[in-house]
Amino acid sequence: MPDSPDDDFSPRLLLATDLRRAFGADLRLRRQAERGELHRLARGQYLDTVLWTALNPDQRYAARVRGAADTRQTEHVLSHQSAAVLWGLPTVAGWPSEVHFLTERTRGGRSTPGIRKHALGLDPRDLAVVNGLLVTGIERTVVDLAATADLKSAVAMADRAIAVDRSGRVLPLTTRPRLLETWERMLPFRGSVRARAVIDFASTLSGSPNESGSRVNVALNGFPEPVLQNPFVVDGTTVFTDFYWIDEDAVGEADGKRKYFDPVMLDGRTTAEVVYDEKRREDGLRRQVHAFTRWDFPVGMSQSRLRTRLLQLGLPIGRPRLHVR
Repeated sequence: MPDSPDDDFSPRLLLATDLRRAFGADLRLRRQAERGELHRLARGQYLDTVLWTALNPDQRYAARVRGAADTRQTEHVLSHQSAAVLWGLPTVAGWPSEVHFLTERTRGGRSTPGIRKHALGLDPRDLAVVNGLLVTGIERTVVDLAATADLKSAVAMADRAIAVDRSGRVLPLTTRPRLLETWERMLPFRGSVRARAVIDFASTLSGSPNESGSRVNVALNGFPEPVLQNPFVVDGTTVFTDFYWIDEDAVGEADGKRKYFDPVMLDGRTTAEVVYDEKRREDGLRRQVHAFTRWDFPVGMSQSRLRTRLLQLGLPIGRPRLHVR
């Protein structure tokens, strides 16, 4: 089975159950947590505080998911956001406070604090192992979240699952036909109409959660559908724009901090060099199009703020193109 791109935190988690087996108590871990040496993930689950501080939100939630799975008395199937984080899918609204598990319909969905159980039934074709944990497969995970997650996160996850990266650094996890096959096999289920709309709306060309969420707000506002990753030649080099509206000859760029601070995105350059390169790229694009604008993540995630920005770009508004319930 495929592995998640996220780190495996199992060697770093400290479990009170392990100390109880050896010493009959877990006072040592609790005292270390009280002194600030350990961070308490959940009851009986701890992580080194220095390590916890260095983790990003995705890694923190993945660590909590690992802890919840490791302390189950019987093996359960991680699902929804808890499977998504292990598959490396992005969220726009943030990760939940609960860890999600899928169970058989006959077992019911009784949940406990910090644990959410979904009695939706299991199909062997929907199971996978990621970093040693039993999870819903990528197609089932995307369909479940397309039916239940906030709209922008649902689209961002579907986009990432089928994304085709020009650099080849990020490979698609599945395809739209495979998502549709899983969706059809699951029928009937609550949220099926919404899930189908998300799958149909997903794009192989969306390059980031900011682009995905912005594309949702573009559609909800009723703006014309943009061309994604349209090529332009700037100073002899082909560059690709996030959004291009052909009729209005207008370019929109969904900018984020990652481009300027992530070592992978910097690719050996300094932040100042990236800013300078972006300025030259933008100047080259402005010389070729009628209008140009860019926005950051907070603007892209706000339907009203993005509407104002794109009206200033000169785009017309029609009927919303994305219909979900």
